[in-house]
Amino acid sequence: MKRILCYGDSNTWGHNPEPTGNNFRYGDDERWSGILQTMLEGKAKIIEEGLCGRTIMYDDPVAPDRNGSKFLNTCLQSQQPLDLIIFMLGTNDIRHIFTPSVKEIAMGMQNLVITAQNPGTYWVGGVPQILVIAPAPVREEIATSDFYGMYDEVSVEKSRQLAAAYEKIFAGMPGVHLMDAGPIAEVSTGDCIHLSKKGHRALAEAVAEKVKELLGI
Repeated sequence: MKRILCYGDSNTWGHNPEPTGNNFRYGDDERWSGILQTMLEGKAKIIEEGLCGRTIMYDDPVAPDRNGSKFLNTCLQSQQPLDLIIFMLGTNDIRHIFTPSVKEIAMGMQNLVITAQNPGTYWVGGVPQILVIAPAPVREEIATSDFYGMYDEVSVEKSRQLAAAYEKIFAGMPGVHLMDAGPIAEVSTGDCIHLSKKGHRALAEAVAEKVKELLGI
């Protein structure tokens, strides 16, 4: 059975943008990584590693332990062997508190991929393939969201540029494949950041087809 690590933020964790009561997290059959598990029909094990607020490379003074670059190597050693790693990060790096250029965010993602492709990390199995998913952009109505202030109009524009920046930096990089969630996954009009239930399912369907192609399952 193939082993796939999904390394992401709240949109991999399954944050529900419109919760009722304490339903803050989509269920296994609602979030994209859980749906993906079902769609692969027992041919792969999905390892969910989503964390709300996870950045590619920044220490968040408000929420410690969210720096994705610091935890990645530990995670890879814990979860190996791995056949595929799916990265979907970048949305938290565009927050108002951080001020990188889009190019710098893409370079940060490149560093994660380099870490994930280090042969010395894996004593069980080989170096996995990599799928980098550019996250769906923040909606332009962000001023209506409770997250406004953490995100602003500059964040919206940066989020729209991430897919092109990722494509440019990973073009021709061996073992790395790309997907843009923007045209695929619907972002909630409620908070303008997190995927709707419909968005999770659409993303899962697209990722499932890509995974089957990459892993031959």
